Amino acid sequence: MVLKVLDKRKETKNTFSLILEKPAGFAFYPGQYLDIGFNTGIGLDTRILSISSSPSEDFLMVTYKIGISPYKNRLHSLKSGDSIQSSHPAGTVVIDDSSPVVLMPGGIGIAPHRSMIKWAVDRKLNLPITLIYSNSDQDFIFKKELDSWLKQYPKLTIHYVITSAEGRLDAGRLKRFLVPSSTDLVPIHYLAGPPGLVDDFENILLKLGVDSTNIRTDRFDGY
Repeated sequence: MVLKVLDKRKETKNTFSLILEKPAGFAFYPGQYLDIGFNTGIGLDTRILSISSSPSEDFLMVTYKIGISPYKNRLHSLKSGDSIQSSHPAGTVVIDDSSPVVLMPGGIGIAPHRSMIKWAVDRKLNLPITLIYSNSDQDFIFKKELDSWLKQYPKLTIHYVITSAEGRLDAGRLKRFLVPSSTDLVPIHYLAGPPGLVDDFENILLKLGVDSTNIRTDRFDGY
């Protein structure tokens, strides 16, 4: 599948979003990803990028952190009018609107979680969402949008954690943010970001008594 680049948007000092044309009939679930690739002359050089737009929006968007690899350099060189090769959407870590949602991204891990929150906002779902967003500094990706959605979606709660100032989340601090479970509505916890951070969050949740069946992980390997 070929996708046309419509625009490139700076999100923070080191992250950007590519706005892509959404093909007719294109469907996906909030939380899914695309394999984005470039022809190298000897084949496709592909990497997985989460879809950061919502199915309710009339464009596709992927968000990335700049880097020094040949792939990242080529990705960052894209401009309006260029085209990229893409798979069809894939991935099973998608929003489940039958239970309260706890989103725990680190840094660029907010990308699939933005899709989930925007979907809930646009569809006016009656779904409690708690976002516990860790970042190394105060330059949170999508912060302006996220804060605006607090006003539109009363069941959204956001906790920003600046790890350089506050330290990484531990069990004691995380427990204060978590949604209490009830017999009928057990929260589902979505973790996304660098593998080490996701592993740490998962271990903390397990120690706090969260059942592994209520933890969904999305590990972003570097590239």
